Amino acid sequence: MKKLHKNTLIFLTLLFNVNNIFSQHILHQPIIGAITENSAKILFFSDTLIDYTLTISNQEGIMSIEHHTEDSIFFCNKLTISELMPNQTCYYTLKTKNNTEEFRGTFKTAPKKNSTEKFSFVFGSCTEQSQDFGIFKTIEKQKPNFFIHLGDWLYNKYNATTDLSEQIELFHLRDKFIARYKLLGNFLKNTPIDYIFDDEDGIYDDFSKSSFTVIEANNKSTQVKEIPYPDSLKTILKKSLAEFFPSYDDVNNQDSYHKFSYGNADFFVLDNRSTRTPNTEIFTTNKKGKLKYSNPNEHEILDSTQMKWLLDGLKKSEAKWKFIVSGVTFNKSYKKVFNICMRLQNRILPNGKNGAYIAASLSAMWFAYPNSQQKLINFCKDNEIKNIIILSGDAHSSAIDDGKNAGFPEIMAGGLAQVNSHIASIIYNNFKLNLWNQGGQGIQNKNFNHAYGKVTVNQDSSVILEVIDDKDSTIAKHQIKTDYLPNTFKLKKQVRINKLFTFRKKIRIGFREILGKNKF
Repeated sequence: MKKLHKNTLIFLTLLFNVNNIFSQHILHQPIIGAITENSAKILFFSDTLIDYTLTISNQEGIMSIEHHTEDSIFFCNKLTISELMPNQTCYYTLKTKNNTEEFRGTFKTAPKKNSTEKFSFVFGSCTEQSQDFGIFKTIEKQKPNFFIHLGDWLYNKYNATTDLSEQIELFHLRDKFIARYKLLGNFLKNTPIDYIFDDEDGIYDDFSKSSFTVIEANNKSTQVKEIPYPDSLKTILKKSLAEFFPSYDDVNNQDSYHKFSYGNADFFVLDNRSTRTPNTEIFTTNKKGKLKYSNPNEHEILDSTQMKWLLDGLKKSEAKWKFIVSGVTFNKSYKKVFNICMRLQNRILPNGKNGAYIAASLSAMWFAYPNSQQKLINFCKDNEIKNIIILSGDAHSSAIDDGKNAGFPEIMAGGLAQVNSHIASIIYNNFKLNLWNQGGQGIQNKNFNHAYGKVTVNQDSSVILEVIDDKDSTIAKHQIKTDYLPNTFKLKKQVRINKLFTFRKKIRIGFREILGKNKF
């Protein structure tokens, strides 16, 4: 089998090179990432080995770099541009040696660390290729300093029980990245980007460190299963991020979580998929086939290494504002939604899913890992670590909470180019729970358009969170004043669900608005 894989790789490489003997092209607009106060990275793919010149100009002068493709397998060209000045607009020109192609763009370096320049950035997740990407034209008008993609970008799914050839699958992921770079070329021409993968970017839906979740439901029962996958798939995914994206230096083939600074803000970008324990280990099944909830002590969304990295980084941070970038929803009060669904396990909803199925689907979120959530919140409380804000995605919906429900102020933007799940609306309108108390999609509105999150850092005084749709309409907005500190988070014992709710009269679960294929 190994010989077959090796021969296949040789054939692909030869075919690639033969087809491109007379063709030397840059395949997309160059991508800028890993922005710091004195450096940036530029990345682009070519169709063969090429010679090129990169020229950088700014108010300090002109820098010219002559280089060539060093990657003879994937033709990925990546350069670090150094010796730049803080908070400076740079103009770049990329030309092939024979001057047949030319690409231009701009980027701005980060302000000096802990300086108080005002800046803004945008973020979001879930960009399915079958959807309209027009939202990025709207985002471009905001002229953000940078963009963070929280995952579900590649929508790459393997046959996740098969041990695949690393090189062949990297070729496949290479093509996925190139396709996305082409789709976002005009936007990324002048906007630096950072990115962390989520579950739709490799392996399979709801994957953890060694398995992925399968939920099977019928009229009588719901079963949850964890299907093991080979470690090679995780290796391939992490390697693709390190090699095919202009990542920060601490991203490598083993660790994808990373930190960067921008002015008076630090950003902690989490990998909350590949080190977590299985989502559904919180469930057992009783004799009647119903799911029963428990909270194992070892159930963690970040492994001990990544959690220590996060806690140490937050404690050492001198930045005024600290952003935790999470692929999945953080809001700790989603446990209330979970409890309702567990109570309604056998109720078949109009979308064909029952309460047990939805409860199992929600188990990917932070609330279902209460030990991890409690450790993070209480560590920040005990150490008086102020001004932490959560950026989250994945949910195919967007909303804002001021911290009362979520634990920290949280802005969720999980539907850049994806069918809306209506989850924020259903929680508010059907469950009568105000878990996103600063508004969101379907909360006192009927706006379920594609949407993104915008964050404006007003020096040391405040941060403004906004959810904006693809028509440039503001759906929700909230200002966070300085010195926010979370309340202590105490875990409550699981009590009988029917004691919690006299909801049956108050809540009419009219789930007609739940869309069958959505995450909720």
